[in-house]
Amino acid sequence: MDSKVKSQLLTVVVNVCRLLLAGTFIFSGFVKANDPLGTVYKLEDYMHAMAWFTVPDTFLLGCAVLLAIFEFTLGVYLLFGMKRKATSGIALAFMVLMTLLTVYIAIANPVEDCGCFGDVLILSNGATLAKNIVLLGAAVMVSRYYRLQKDFLGSTTKWLIAFVTLCLIVGYAIYCIVCLPALDFRPYKVGTNLREAVMSSQQKFEVKIVYEKDGKTMELSAEDEDPDSTWTYVETRRTPIETQNLATADFYVADADGEDVTEDILLADDYTLLLVIPNLMNADEGCVDRVNEVYDYAQENGLGFYCLTSSEEQEAQTYWNDHTGAEYGYYIAEERMLKTVVRGQPGLVLLHEGVIVKKWGNYNLPNEEELKQLIR
Repeated sequence: MDSKVKSQLLTVVVNVCRLLLAGTFIFSGFVKANDPLGTVYKLEDYMHAMAWFTVPDTFLLGCAVLLAIFEFTLGVYLLFGMKRKATSGIALAFMVLMTLLTVYIAIANPVEDCGCFGDVLILSNGATLAKNIVLLGAAVMVSRYYRLQKDFLGSTTKWLIAFVTLCLIVGYAIYCIVCLPALDFRPYKVGTNLREAVMSSQQKFEVKIVYEKDGKTMELSAEDEDPDSTWTYVETRRTPIETQNLATADFYVADADGEDVTEDILLADDYTLLLVIPNLMNADEGCVDRVNEVYDYAQENGLGFYCLTSSEEQEAQTYWNDHTGAEYGYYIAEERMLKTVVRGQPGLVLLHEGVIVKKWGNYNLPNEEELKQLIR
C-alpha cells in the first residue's frame, strides 16, 4: 500500500473517530440537558455509594447543567472542526478521566449504571466500560492526528453555530428544569395507563397439568378437559411468564399505618391528584400557596388528593405542616420511585381513571383555572 493510500485511509479513520466522539457527546449532553434533575439524582447515588461529603441539591443541579453544556458543546466543536487541537486534547483528557472512573465502577460496582445517557439508554457497568474504551481509542486518534480533521464550514459560520448552540442548550436545560423534561423516557410519562401497567406487572404463570400413561407423559393447560381415567396425574407445573411492564411494578403506596392504598389510587373512577414530595425537609417552600390552592380545589370538588412522600418521620411531617399550614395527610412511598414519577420537589400528578393526564414540577404548579380546564 503506497503512502498516498495510507494517508487517505488514515484521514478517513480519524474523521470517523471524530464523528463518533461528536455524536456521543452531543447525544449525552442533550440527554442530560433534557433531564437535569435525573443527573442530580445519579450524582447523589455516586456520592452516597462512595461515602463522599453531602452537598446541597442546588450545587449538584448547577453541576448537572454545566456537564450537559460541556458535553454538548464539545460534541458540536468536534463535529464542525472548531479549535481542532484544543478541542481534541480536551476530548482526550475527558475520556481518560471517564475511562478511569468507569474502571473503578466496573470493579467496585457502587451504582447499577453510570447514568451516562439518563433513562434513554441504560447500560450495565461492563457495557459502559467497553463503550468508554472504544471512545478513548477514538479520542487518541483524533488528538494525535488533529490536523487531518476536515473542515465543513467557514470560520465565521462556525463561531455563529457555537454561539447559537450554547444559547440553545442553556435555554433548553432551564426549560426542562422549570417545566419538566420535554422528552420523558421514564415509565411514568404522560399518557401512561398506570392502572393497567401496575396490574399487569404482577408476575404471571403458565399452568400445565402433567399426566402419565404407559411411560408417556401429556401436558394439558388449566382450560383443557381432564383425560380419561387411564391417565395418572403426576404434577402441576407453574412457569413464570415474562411481563412487559415491570418498570412500573415498584409503584406502591401505603398509608400511615402501613396499609397498601395503591389500588385505591389507581382504581378511582374520577380524577385524582398526587402531590409528590420525596423529602419533606428539603422541599421547595416557595410554591406552598399554589399547593394549598390545589388541595382546596380538590376538597371543594370531591377529588382524590394524596400527598406521597418517603419521609416517614413525624419530625419531618411536623416540619412541613408548621412551615406550610398543610392540612392533608401523608402516604408513604419509596423515594426513588417518587423521583421517577415526577421531577419535582414537590411535583404534582393528575390521574384520570389511572391514566397520567398531566405532570407539573415545583416551578410551574397549576392554579385553579388551569385545573378547571383539564378537569371537566
